Amino acid sequence: MPSPSPSARPSSTDTDLRRELLRQGRFLDGLVGGLRAVATGLDQRGVLERATAEAHALFEADAAVMLAPGPAEKLLRPVAAAGVALGPLLETSVDPEGEASLLAACARDRIPAVGAPGPDADELCRHLQPRGLVAAPLAAGGSLIGVLVLFDLSGERELGAADAGQLAVFADFVAQAAANAALFDRVETLLAQARIREAERAELSRRVVSAEQEERRRLSAFLHDGPVQTLSGVGMMLDAVEEELAAGRPDEALAVLRTARERQRGVIRDVRELSFVLEPWTLRDHGFVVTLSAVADQFEQGHQVRVELEVDDAEKLSEADQVCLFQIVREAMQNALKHADCATIRVRISGSPQQGLEALVADDGSGVLRDPDDGLPHHGMASMRERAQILGGRLDVDAVPGEGTTVRVLVGPGKLEEPA
Repeated sequence: MPSPSPSARPSSTDTDLRRELLRQGRFLDGLVGGLRAVATGLDQRGVLERATAEAHALFEADAAVMLAPGPAEKLLRPVAAAGVALGPLLETSVDPEGEASLLAACARDRIPAVGAPGPDADELCRHLQPRGLVAAPLAAGGSLIGVLVLFDLSGERELGAADAGQLAVFADFVAQAAANAALFDRVETLLAQARIREAERAELSRRVVSAEQEERRRLSAFLHDGPVQTLSGVGMMLDAVEEELAAGRPDEALAVLRTARERQRGVIRDVRELSFVLEPWTLRDHGFVVTLSAVADQFEQGHQVRVELEVDDAEKLSEADQVCLFQIVREAMQNALKHADCATIRVRISGSPQQGLEALVADDGSGVLRDPDDGLPHHGMASMRERAQILGGRLDVDAVPGEGTTVRVLVGPGKLEEPA
């Protein structure tokens, strides 16, 4: 068999080109595999750690380090490392304003860096003392996520401009994967918060329904044991009046009639008070200030308690919210009247559409807050808190034995209307 002519033999140039193409092919295969591995990260920290390990293996560097900005400082600190231990590096940092640092320039200018660090380099380079390095920024959405750095520590793997270009491609993909992971984390956080809020709303609805059923039960008991029994007694008295008249005893009949009339008037007072407890209809016709002033007058005339009101800002709320706040304020006033043994009740409501609303009900009594025991249906502290939640706010109680009790309702600015 004839030997090939010299012109048919591959030249050294062809051999070198073929080797370079094979090397580039292996690199591209490794790059694709590395990018696939990075893309499977579920959190940003995991993406950065995996990217550091993949870059170390892909570029066959002596070491790879990922720098990231701290949450409360401008300095860049190592968050992942491959080829060197991360622990000793945690005390080092890179100041993005450092003029002599290649890594600082990479972070500041958002462009790849390549070269040998000088004697005045950053803490990280002074610690590792590399012969050379290449670095690429990780940026997405205008924000710096990190800086990926490859180090030549032994001199066996010289890093150059070609590595910097390839590393920049790799870093761009990692930056996007890290941004996606951060977005995924944010979405998961928002979904978790939404689930919590939905559970809170469900629990609030359950408690409102339970409170409504309890009110119905107490209302039924009040009507049965109070007005119904009294009216039954009035009916029996009217029968007795008829009997006395038939027996020719008009004076006795008149006495019974007077008693029946007083009891009937008592039923009217109780039912009127119950009607006001259930729905303060005067709010619709006369507003919050007039309605609460009427309650204050009743307190002062019937119980010798001084009531101080400063509540004009309550009318910045919607009509429905005014009813809700009125129920809370009146309940707190009732508790102070019945159990605090106080001389003064102060009600102050102040707020603005920008800052929200604060309602205070304070007394100078015993510092004890309980439901009144007057037989009427009352909501109690639990329902007062639920009404505060319906208002989009919260209710706090500060009871100091011997000094008094302060009930505070805080409502966010979104509930108040701008003055016309």
